[in-house]
Amino acid sequence: MKDILRQLNETISARGSLVVARDGVLVAADVNEGVDVDRLSALGAAIVTEVGASLSRAGLTEFSHVEVAAEHGKILLAEAGPTYLMVLVGARLEIGPGSIEIQSAANRLQRAADFATHE
Repeated sequence: MKDILRQLNETISARGSLVVARDGVLVAADVNEGVDVDRLSALGAAIVTEVGASLSRAGLTEFSHVEVAAEHGKILLAEAGPTYLMVLVGARLEIGPGSIEIQSAANRLQRAADFATHE
C-alpha cells in the first residue's frame, strides 16, 4: 500500500496520501514531514460520515469521490473498497488530471485489500 501512496504523491506532487478506514483508523500513510496523520485520519472520517449522512437524507447513495477545498490546499477522498484514499494537494492542482491518478490509486488499493483478504 505504501508504494501505491508514494507513487501517487510523486505523480501528482501531493503533500501526502493516506488510506483511512471509515471509522478514522489509519491503515497506511505516506506524507510530508510535519503532517499530523492522526488528525487527518479523524478529519477524513468526519468528512466521510457527514457527507454520507447528508447524501442518505437526500435519498442518494454513498459518494465515490469528494473534494474539500480550503485556502491553502485541498483534501480529496476516493472510495477504495472498505477504506478511503485521502490525498492532500495544493490549492492550485487541477483536479481533472489528478483525479484520474487518484482513482487509479484507489482501484489498486482496493485490489491489494481484496488480495490480502483472500490469502
